[in-house]
Amino acid sequence: MPEHRTGTPARLSQLESFLWHDFDAGFDDWNVWVRRKMPHSAEATTTKSAFRYGMQIHAALRSLQAANSGMATSNEVAGRETFNRLAAHYGIRPRLGEDGLIVLASDRPTDGVVSLILAAFEAMQTGVWKRFKLCREPTCRASYYDASKAAAKTWCSMDTCGSRNKMRRYRAKT
Repeated sequence: MPEHRTGTPARLSQLESFLWHDFDAGFDDWNVWVRRKMPHSAEATTTKSAFRYGMQIHAALRSLQAANSGMATSNEVAGRETFNRLAAHYGIRPRLGEDGLIVLASDRPTDGVVSLILAAFEAMQTGVWKRFKLCREPTCRASYYDASKAAAKTWCSMDTCGSRNKMRRYRAKT
């Protein structure tokens, strides 16, 4: 499955990539991803501290994605609490913009972790967050953006996980 799917709003492509990536190689993997996806904030974001906070945000958002996907988990409440705690840690707060609308701001605008939190808040505020899901295939659980009209996709890809699931169900019937 590709890292970026057609239909994801461009302003959320960085968030989509962050959620899709597993960071299995740890700190080194984080640094490669940050330099590739956030070159403007690489200096502030390639520290061990930023990595730890980034992985906490990643886990929190993935638990919230599970809820979007209809997978009840006990981690949803903890995910919300972690997300809110880290938003407070990074000083993210509402401000009145020049246009009279409320915007979220931070004293660390060049920090990549802040930009990820702000993108997630934007997706949540605009109602787009419900389209960020996890594949229901237990062996996959890839993150994806559901760009379908009804936002009713179940698998990251019909070509792989969807086909396997349907074939398993078919074989169970025969």
